[in-house]
Amino acid sequence: MPENTVSILTSIQASSEAVVRSLMSLRNNDAPILYLHGPGEEPPSGPDMRTVETTATTLGGMLEVARASVKSDLYIWIPPGVEVDPHGIQRFIDKHHNHPEAALIVSDYHHRDRNVEIHPFKDDLTEREDFGALWGLPAEYLDRIGGADQSLKFATFYDLRLKLMEHGDVAQIKVPTHTVHPPEDDSEVDENVLFYPGGGTYGGFSYLFMDEAEEKETEQVFYDCLKRRGAYLELPENVAPRSPIADGDPIVTVVIPVHNRATLLGKALDSVLANTLDNFEIIVVDNASHDNSLEVAQKYADKDTRIRVLSSDLNLIAKALNMGIAAARGRYIAQLDSDDEYLPNTLQSMVDHLESHPQCALAISYYVLMDEGGTTLSDFGIIEHLEYNLNNILRVDGAGALRCWSKAAVQEMGGFNEVDFPNYGEDYDLVLKVSEKYQVDRVHDVLYRYRRHPGNTDALRLPKDKIRAKTFARTCAVERRRKINERFS
Repeated sequence: MPENTVSILTSIQASSEAVVRSLMSLRNNDAPILYLHGPGEEPPSGPDMRTVETTATTLGGMLEVARASVKSDLYIWIPPGVEVDPHGIQRFIDKHHNHPEAALIVSDYHHRDRNVEIHPFKDDLTEREDFGALWGLPAEYLDRIGGADQSLKFATFYDLRLKLMEHGDVAQIKVPTHTVHPPEDDSEVDENVLFYPGGGTYGGFSYLFMDEAEEKETEQVFYDCLKRRGAYLELPENVAPRSPIADGDPIVTVVIPVHNRATLLGKALDSVLANTLDNFEIIVVDNASHDNSLEVAQKYADKDTRIRVLSSDLNLIAKALNMGIAAARGRYIAQLDSDDEYLPNTLQSMVDHLESHPQCALAISYYVLMDEGGTTLSDFGIIEHLEYNLNNILRVDGAGALRCWSKAAVQEMGGFNEVDFPNYGEDYDLVLKVSEKYQVDRVHDVLYRYRRHPGNTDALRLPKDKIRAKTFARTCAVERRRKINERFS
């Protein structure tokens, strides 16, 4: 057993039950334990345990106390309550030995009687992705980044991960090394409601429900990361030109891609037809459905000349959207998923905003979630996405819905990327591109109803594929932003 590995466990701000659980599991591991505790606490004792009293109250402060107390090549951070598997620590040591280029070592884990496979993409810029609870922190790379930020209260390990990834790789142990126990008051989120993977109670949607202080600190950590990478945009407002407006009548085209949604497509169409604005057209693009979605769409088209139906031989969302845009006569393009719904004032509100804000190339409203039967999921409230701004969009997983675009701006960007984002992340990628040149505005009204159900597109995508798509979109955006900043500098 090498002498250059130390396991760090702290009792500060932790329950005694959680600490005992972790300590008991570490009896089956050979690494020395550095136990951090607060003033006045009677620490445990053991042959391989060193105890250090500290007044540090932040995780960054505790980590730096540990580093100052014991010099080691590898520090393994163990959150109180986490149970380490008998060979867990040794797996981290082996990974560190075999991958000296790794600035961070993470692993799969056990949770609620199942194994959790993590997806630690190096270029993932979000704080929500699950990297497991046990982290291996090589001293060499901690030294390169100047150690942990001791001032942070919420985002210590997010900040550490972003900085470490700028200096080395992330090494994944692809077997579980530890068990994570949820808090007693924790309950799993209904998987029929939220489908995007990630850490936190609401998975990838957790940033929508952050405490204000936590959100502010997390944003600042992220902005600092963008600045280090040369990707933070501070364009003066007059740099953004007026969004080009295409001539068109009707004024707005609603594009609805559909694949096997015959039971829900009618509800989506009815919600558009009930709008107070009647100067619109609807283009339904059937994506190789093998139910009767095409027949449902055609029946509506036979009754209303504002509805046209196109067919694609491939089930590709990006292609369907581009087909609809190419055929659109409207000045604006309003997206609608075939299982979602508009409100009666949706189109009027969006068109009014775009017409009165000529520099805006994309307007986005608030939305609410509903279940399969159409009942509003009131527990989640109104999703406002007020965290959106030119830079924070690279951290969050979307800008919201409804999205109503300047058709000309979409065409200027080359439409939706069918090659890299054929069936997921195509709208996020285009939001990033448009926001780098034109204004993206928030319309402060609930104008969209987002249906969550097992047949939802998000539910049918593999978590790893969804994370990969969003991460790639961000990586491309960072490179574009660097070039923008180089031009202006």
